[in-house]
Amino acid sequence: MRIGLVAQEYPPETAKGGIGSQTYLKAHGLVALGHKVHVISRSPDGSISSRLDKGVSITRVPGVESRMAVYTEAADWLTYSGEVAAAIAALHAESPLDVVDFPEWGAEGYVHLLNRTEWNYVPTVIHLHGPLVMFGHKLGWPEMDSEFYRVGTAMEGTCLRLADAVFSSSQCSADWCAREYGVKREAIPVLHTGVDTELFWPRATPKAKCPTIVFAGKLVRNKGVHLLVEAGVRIAEHFPGLQLRLIGRGEEKIVSELRSLAQASPGLLDLPGFVERTQLPEHFSQAHVFAAPSEYEGGPGFVYLEAMACGLPVIACAGSGVAEIVRPGENGLLVPARDVGALAAALCSLLENPAQRQAMGEGARRFVLAEADSRACIRKLEAFYTAVAHGNRKEPAKNE
Repeated sequence: MRIGLVAQEYPPETAKGGIGSQTYLKAHGLVALGHKVHVISRSPDGSISSRLDKGVSITRVPGVESRMAVYTEAADWLTYSGEVAAAIAALHAESPLDVVDFPEWGAEGYVHLLNRTEWNYVPTVIHLHGPLVMFGHKLGWPEMDSEFYRVGTAMEGTCLRLADAVFSSSQCSADWCAREYGVKREAIPVLHTGVDTELFWPRATPKAKCPTIVFAGKLVRNKGVHLLVEAGVRIAEHFPGLQLRLIGRGEEKIVSELRSLAQASPGLLDLPGFVERTQLPEHFSQAHVFAAPSEYEGGPGFVYLEAMACGLPVIACAGSGVAEIVRPGENGLLVPARDVGALAAALCSLLENPAQRQAMGEGARRFVLAEADSRACIRKLEAFYTAVAHGNRKEPAKNE
């Protein structure tokens, strides 16, 4: 098949989170299976560029910011979707695409889907990672009376309605879209790329001499980093030399707040900043526990799976998508969101019980190999794309 993958996030230039990681794994996994893959991603510098990366064709597309000032998120979503539609049209004219995959985030497929007719029809799927409607309800961003929320959710819902098929990385995101946009829940399979278990595996490196808790992700309040530091301070006196390693970038204001919270426990906080993905397994393998008490995750939470693949028990919050992969007592622990006391107790229970910690870490690795190995997951995605490419198409839009 000739497959188009669209995602503003794509490593290394615009890699930020799970969408970029999943798109990378999709692209290279599908090329390894013999497919031709074309990635359309956002240009970081306003220029158009193309390159080939181990068989994956990558085109960087700028937004309209080089031609006009874009002041709002809503305007950026709308105008960039037009630039993406033009790039898809050019690719399809050059040689027909069998299927194109868009994330729901950014509603990048909006203009492409509105512009489809019987003459330019490309089978199109939407991959749910964490819908805007979910963030508005659960995290209060964007504010639900803002124009961005109104426009963004209208675009998001339209993309889901017009796509030939929708799939989701988690039951949580699928449930949100079924409930808020009227998509049939039974028509949304849960599929994702899993994690690269050939990159993420337990290294033979010795564990850190001092008890070490590791976090990886954006250093922002909704990821629970403030709560994690508070919990670390609470338990530090019970674990001499305790280290809390927070891997990731954060605004200067947030980093300053975290340092202030940790003042009561000198030496607790380790802030290495951004770490290349290829170096994460070494950090995970040295640590004793992975903890990321994010307030709400669409799920499944790939950084949790990556840590689990490296043999670490994980601590996460109950009530969102990440709870779909954490089996309490088997591969980690779940705590209520925003509950510092429960988080501190969970950290203590793992740090003071090496046998339990090792058993859960081994269980975590087994879970990933059985449920989230990218090699098996990519095969499932391949079958899904094939079915869409050769299945019944939606009725194309009629010319007015």
